Amino acid sequence: MINYCFFNTVSAWGGGEKWHLEVASYLHEKGFNVLVVAAPNSALALKAKALGIEVSFIKLSNLSFLNPLVINRIARLLKHYDVDNLIMNSPRDLKSAGIAAYLLKLPKVIFRRGSDIAIKNNILNRFLYQSVVHKVLVNSPATEASLNANNGQLVAKSKIKLIPNGIDFGKFLSEPFSPIYTKQAGELVLCTLGRLVPQKNHGFLIDVAEVLKKKQLRFKLLIGGSGPLEGELKKKAKTKGVAEHILFTGFIERPKDLYMSGDIFLLPSLWEGFGYVLAEAGLCSLPSIAFNISSNSQIIQDGITGTLVSEQNPLPFADAVIQLSEDKELRQELGVAANKFVKQSFDAERIFKEIEREIS
Repeated sequence: MINYCFFNTVSAWGGGEKWHLEVASYLHEKGFNVLVVAAPNSALALKAKALGIEVSFIKLSNLSFLNPLVINRIARLLKHYDVDNLIMNSPRDLKSAGIAAYLLKLPKVIFRRGSDIAIKNNILNRFLYQSVVHKVLVNSPATEASLNANNGQLVAKSKIKLIPNGIDFGKFLSEPFSPIYTKQAGELVLCTLGRLVPQKNHGFLIDVAEVLKKKQLRFKLLIGGSGPLEGELKKKAKTKGVAEHILFTGFIERPKDLYMSGDIFLLPSLWEGFGYVLAEAGLCSLPSIAFNISSNSQIIQDGITGTLVSEQNPLPFADAVIQLSEDKELRQELGVAANKFVKQSFDAERIFKEIEREIS
């Protein structure tokens, strides 16, 4: 019998996959029978196997739910492992695995919603959220608000539980690191981390870099991550004349290597369910600058642990960078406060215990 099945077929590594791996690992270490269903050769599958967690493979598309053979295969998999609790993270998986679970009458179907994107009010979603899902876990007030943004009755309030993401700060801070960049004398090092996709809005930082260059700030911008926009972003950096100020690091296996190379962390994302990177940067005592949108204010205390910029405009964002560049003591003060706030607010042990109670 499998007590908990974490069903996540997203190939790329992101916040949802990190959440699934950490919660699955926590329950596995407590002695529960845990299964991870993932895409073949995905980062989640490889990391789960390395931790000794049982992994089963399946590949899905957004339209897989329309294929009875796929639904039947998932149902047979869930029945074979005698799954008690099914936990999913992406709409694609909810549509396919959720329908299979509904047909099997699984005792507990959990959907973990981590994106601040309004859910479409259509027949399929009303069926999934009202008849299939027993509980929805959300990681921020912004994500919670997005559930019923298009239909006030789409998800019953009794089904919704707000639990922020947890950070095992003891483990994170004790891990060794090797800075990926050596700071030059008199240079300010800015860093960011995320998949190179439209949501993460890295092109905006290239515009910010152009402003900083015009203001004659000596700086280096480290852009950590990989993705389909890499070529386009590099081309833009050359066109804007700031290529020499930007280092594209590629995929970062150990995020701490990036954070410990920087002075300030920047997050230009257009939305975030929960900014893991903001919390991790805070643990590394980095002040952060981000837009005052989505869940960012849940992690950044404006003027205390970092800066929240109201306008999605390169000029005020650059001004925030320059303000911190001119005051080293303020940067250090904000960084110390960020470290303290993350430890107090997002302790993994406490949060994972709360998640366990909700999905059991």
